[in-house]
Amino acid sequence: MPLPLSRFSLRLYISCLFTVIIVLLGLLLIYAQHRQHSDFLLQDSERRLHHLEQTLGQRLVHNLHGIDTGLALIRASGINLAGAESSPDRWWPLMRTLLDANPQAISFYLGEADGRGLFFRAMRTRAMRDFFKAPTGADWVMDITHPSAPVRRVYLGQDGQPLSSVLVDESRFDARTRPWFHTALMRAGTAITPPYSFYFLRQPGLTLSLADREQGRVFAADLLLSDLAALLGRDRPDARTLLLQAPEFRILASNLEHPPTEDGTGMPPLSALEGFAPLLERNAATWQARVDGRRWLGQQTRVQLPGLDLRLVTLVPYQSLMAEALAFSRNQILLTLALILLTLPVVIWASRAISRPLLKMAQAMGSIQEFDFGYRPGQHLYKELAMLDGALRLTCDTLSSFTRELHQLARSRDFNDMLEQVSRGIVRLGGGRRCLIYRARRQDGRIRLALWQNGARQQLELAADTPPEEIAGQLLAGLDGHGLRFELPWLLYDRFGELNGAIILGLSYGAPPLSDGKRRFIEHYGEFANLALEDMSLFEQQKQMTESVVQVIASAIDAKSPYTSGHCQRVPELTLMLARAASEADTGPLAGFRLDEGQWEALRMAAWLHDCGKVVTPEHVIDKATKLETLYNRLHEIRMRFEVLKRDADIDYWRALAGGGDARRLAPRRHRRQRRLDQDFAFIAALNLGQESLGDEQLARLERIARERWLRTLDDTLGLSWEEAERRGPGGPLPVWEPLLADHPWHRIPYPPAQRITADNPWGITLAQPALRLNLGECYNLATRRGTLTAEERYTIQAHMVHTLIMLSQLSYPRHLSEVPLLAASHHERMDGGGYPRGVPAGDLPLTARMMALADVFEALTAADRPYKEAKTVGQSLAIMATMVRERHLDPELFRFFIERRLYLDYGRRFLAPAQLDEVDAQRLLAEAGL
Repeated sequence: MPLPLSRFSLRLYISCLFTVIIVLLGLLLIYAQHRQHSDFLLQDSERRLHHLEQTLGQRLVHNLHGIDTGLALIRASGINLAGAESSPDRWWPLMRTLLDANPQAISFYLGEADGRGLFFRAMRTRAMRDFFKAPTGADWVMDITHPSAPVRRVYLGQDGQPLSSVLVDESRFDARTRPWFHTALMRAGTAITPPYSFYFLRQPGLTLSLADREQGRVFAADLLLSDLAALLGRDRPDARTLLLQAPEFRILASNLEHPPTEDGTGMPPLSALEGFAPLLERNAATWQARVDGRRWLGQQTRVQLPGLDLRLVTLVPYQSLMAEALAFSRNQILLTLALILLTLPVVIWASRAISRPLLKMAQAMGSIQEFDFGYRPGQHLYKELAMLDGALRLTCDTLSSFTRELHQLARSRDFNDMLEQVSRGIVRLGGGRRCLIYRARRQDGRIRLALWQNGARQQLELAADTPPEEIAGQLLAGLDGHGLRFELPWLLYDRFGELNGAIILGLSYGAPPLSDGKRRFIEHYGEFANLALEDMSLFEQQKQMTESVVQVIASAIDAKSPYTSGHCQRVPELTLMLARAASEADTGPLAGFRLDEGQWEALRMAAWLHDCGKVVTPEHVIDKATKLETLYNRLHEIRMRFEVLKRDADIDYWRALAGGGDARRLAPRRHRRQRRLDQDFAFIAALNLGQESLGDEQLARLERIARERWLRTLDDTLGLSWEEAERRGPGGPLPVWEPLLADHPWHRIPYPPAQRITADNPWGITLAQPALRLNLGECYNLATRRGTLTAEERYTIQAHMVHTLIMLSQLSYPRHLSEVPLLAASHHERMDGGGYPRGVPAGDLPLTARMMALADVFEALTAADRPYKEAKTVGQSLAIMATMVRERHLDPELFRFFIERRLYLDYGRRFLAPAQLDEVDAQRLLAEAGL
């Protein structure tokens, strides 16, 4: 049965090759011609834009020159506001001549040193006549302005005679405040302002001004820029052309239609137009953009005018600009396709002639294409084919052996097994008797080569810079007398060029030396050993680094507070002590407890990380020793208020005495008042310690004391951080009477939305989160019935389990460490399901999690570094734990095992003071636990 050939025949490959070559040559020609034609069109576009720039510049310069001449004539004529107001017909011929000669100027005017102004305007359009509300027959308008009086507007006919006048009450115009006034006074010649919105017309334009410094008078003329829009769109109506003012790139004129703008200029900001972002971002001279799904080309050029920095910006559709080049490219593509169709028969004929002999050889070699290494050679007439057949047979034998070795290596369970497989494979491949594999380790600038073979270990220590030849010689020297002849060692190096190990093959005496080819093959095969050694080293280093990081985190948590130092280190010790004892038990309920290497690592890591959530727990909450303590004890503030009230009693006494009061009657009253304040403060101070439970009578007294008032005269919003000031809000009027103890609204600090834990959280957390993150109210804190912690603070401490679960759940673990988050976050769960953070019955948790819970409780009870309690003895601690077992907090079988194996003594001798190691009645404790 003939074997199938490859997916495509050689003939097809050759045909495709020649076809691709022809196509590539055609495409290269098309690209070169298209590129040349495109460059020509782009250069032509630049020339057109340059011509447009020259035309626009010449027109503006011509307009500005005519206006400049007109301003000089006005200044030379001696016109002033008083003369023009009294005899307008004297100056009217000059103004009319200038406005007629400069149709681009909409007004000529002057400003006096006292802010008054005189404006002559020609109402050439219907829009201007409507804007100035001109009566019938009025063609000109003259405005006389005053900084503190309404504008007087005089309408003039074609002959310059006044027709009527009105007062514009809503206008107050001060010429001194306009940009053209001071600009002209500071320059010797004509000044040109940047484009701006005119005061009366609300349209953009330029102002040319010329000053008479002796009189403090300025003559000016306005020029609208709106007529530039027609010029901008003249050469390319399909383009988007803008005239911009640099450096802020403000639009002065455009050939586009824009909606009205708030500033009255009618021009939106450049950022509101599509396709011009590169100009704003990097001041690009040329760029490309996509607008409305089409490709556009942009270009920026400078318009040279005296005193102005103007830019002409054009955005042209690529299809429009490059239409001729694209049409030429399409014609070239059609020509190339025609050439391919004409040459294809020739290519097919040539490929068939070349591939016919090779096709016959491929059919002969098809028997091995299915990777069947049981190949049997055939008979061939030609010498070359016979040589190829022999090479194929040798290749099949080698690949078959190599495949078997790979299969065995893939089934290796660990690195040591993999090394053993490689060792046996090298023995088979080399025909040897024994293979030795050394592992290299670097330490203190030295190299230690350790031999792992049949459980025996042999070491050779060398300097780090020992040359390879000397390393090989010392390895062989240490093997003398073993009854074998050893080949020259293969030295193994990792990917960083560091010595990783060595392989030595032992042969029988009399065996021929290995050929160079076989040594090379064994060298390549030995890379499996090199890979195993390198992975083994990396795995150990990563494992050590992970454990070090975990221990550093635990040490950092302990270091946060001097009162819990060592907790995160002692709990792992006791947990592992309990787990090791349980794994050695051969009787009782724990007889079947065993952990593999991965489970031991997971338990060790979870024990070290069991309180990692305390990283985010505030220290002042963990270490809170009094009810009013936050970052400091707020009792000092309250004591100062009592001091103020006692001073008030003295002041009231002396004030009444000065008013003629009886000292024998006033003194006892002052004494009683101050003694009551002393007693009340002593009561508050005792409450602050939280050493006794509060009853209703004490709470009632607390409320009475809180209602006592004191006078505050200083603003309590001064000197606050922005966050506290935002939370408190503005202060009220002063002075103010305030309660002695208060629960203000700003004492109630809610949770940010991101820190809210909802009922459908992905971690299964059921620990109820209070409405507030913190309640700093003084009465609220002092009214805590037991201990020093409020409900919010108690949750904050308990929430370290929530943070532990969330933080550890976000890490990626190998399979054998997947239970680390569960183990670390479950040591506050109870047997009856009343624990936290998930409220899972401890009986449903792994036994190792229950071990950690017991270890955490015992360490906390016996710890001598907590500010809120004294260290308990072993007997006292076990008695409390017996009660917890009876109330179904702790695992009863683990507690029995802990007592009967006397593990508390092993722990106590290492970590507890001798005074804590009292006598323990095991039977009584088990009875109290209900066991």
